[in-house]
Order: sequence, then structure tokens, then C-alpha cells
Amino acid sequence: MESATEKPGPWSGLALVVLTLIWLIGTPLLFLQVFAEGLRASRGGPSDGDRAMRFLIAAAVVGVTAPALAAIVAGKTRREGAALVFGVAAALCFVAGAVLVSVDLRVSSVPSPEPLPPGYCVERSGGDSDCPGG
Repeated sequence: MESATEKPGPWSGLALVVLTLIWLIGTPLLFLQVFAEGLRASRGGPSDGDRAMRFLIAAAVVGVTAPALAAIVAGKTRREGAALVFGVAAALCFVAGAVLVSVDLRVSSVPSPEPLPPGYCVERSGGDSDCPGG
């Protein structure tokens, strides 16, 4: 049986470091990919809206699961302070990720305006009209 005064092993500390690095480096990199897809789309380059959404969902998943797993590891190894910090971080990341994904889903569900028919002419005020019949 384990005693209550036994210190956690080095593997749990390594696991916490790896999960923290995944969380603090992986999540921002995935958000940068979402940003890059948006820039590519705004400049008229080839962009896939589904790809940007997949990066956003991946960022939300990594942003929540890495601190949640770190909280579990910290809790199992009796690191109460770390478990509390990672647990609160996982909860905050969950709320932030849910808000970001729901906003992106709401924005992407707005239909784009229909293109104008061929030969459509718009008259402009203050000048000559090149439109037929006017």
C-alpha cells in the first residue's frame, strides 16, 4: 500500500510538463492556422471554409483536453494545487472554445448574396448612364 506521505514519481511530473507544452504551444499554433485560412480567403486565394473550421475545432479540443488530462494526472498524484489550476484552466478553455465555435458556426451559416445576373447595369448618380434605356 502507498503511504500518504509518498512523493509523486518523476513520470507524472514529465506527463504534466508534456501536457502543458501541448496546451501552451499546440493551441496557439492551431489558432494561427485558422487565422491563416481567413487571410487566404480574404485575399482571394484558395481557401476551404471546412478546413478552417476543422482547425478551430482542433484548437478547442486541444485547448480543453490537455489541461483536463493534466488536472487528472495532478489529482491522481496528489498535486492538489496543480490539479486546481489545470481544472480551472480546462473549464475556462471549454467556455471560450464553445463561444468561439458557436460564433464561427453562426457566422459561417449566413448565406452569401446571390450573384447579379449577366448584363445587369447599375446607374450611378452624378454622371452619364451607360445602361440601356436610360
